[in-house]
This record gives sequence, C-alpha cells and structure tokens, in this order.
Amino acid sequence: MRHLRGRQSHSKPLDLDEELFNREVEVVLENHGALRGRVLASSDYWLKLEVNKRQIYINKPFILCIKTLENRGDLTP
Repeated sequence: MRHLRGRQSHSKPLDLDEELFNREVEVVLENHGALRGRVLASSDYWLKLEVNKRQIYINKPFILCIKTLENRGDLTP
C-alpha cells in the first residue's frame, strides 16, 4: 500500500483466474443458467471452458459466480 497526499492507495486486486486453470467448475450466469466444464484459459474479458468436448467462450461480465467441483467425475449435465 502506498500513501499519496495523506490517502492510502490500494493496489489492484490479485487476479484469481490462475487458481481455476485446468479445474472442473460450474459457472453460474447472469440469466441464472449454469455451465459445467474445465477451465482452459482466461483473459481480462473472457473465460474459455471445455464443455462436453466443445470449447465455450464466456464473456466475464455475464458471470455471477464460479464454483469449483471437488469431485472430478461430477460433470453430469
């Protein structure tokens, strides 16, 4: 944390996308739908999932939350 003219300046929050890389997740979307798959990649604006052997790109502003799936075999649609 830096001090600028008597105020505290907070650093940019850590990007947690790397924690999700290559993990099985459930992505809950703004429209309350959900997708289950494996995280292949992430950028500032997109999350790339493998769902049923297909690649899906999700625009991050439409994601409400991402839940990790503890059981690797728990990918039933």
